[in-house]
Amino acid sequence: MNTRRNHIQLLPTYIGTAVSFLTYLVLGAVPGILYGGYMGLVMSTALFGNAAEPSILARIVTGGGMALGLFASLFFFLVIGAFVGTVVGLPFAPILRRIAEGSPQPVEAKAQIQQQ
Repeated sequence: MNTRRNHIQLLPTYIGTAVSFLTYLVLGAVPGILYGGYMGLVMSTALFGNAAEPSILARIVTGGGMALGLFASLFFFLVIGAFVGTVVGLPFAPILRRIAEGSPQPVEAKAQIQQQ
């Protein structure tokens, strides 16, 4: 029951994270890949001398940069979304706490109480 209470109280954070993930899919994925790819090209130029050289190592570094940019953009959107959801949900915290405390017990717990 304590876990259910925590989930109800964290509902604004979950909503903020979900909205930020959808925003990431629309606005953040492509720029993350592009800037990460550019970062990978700059790194492969610094490491191997010529980024246009068709070597497997240069491609691995460029692909790794793209993946790093994609994940960095994802983490940025998720953290900011969770923070905004938490801040927006603060005025509703007493209401959510009251709902969590007054929420009905799960069916299994009711059955155990009735058997005793």
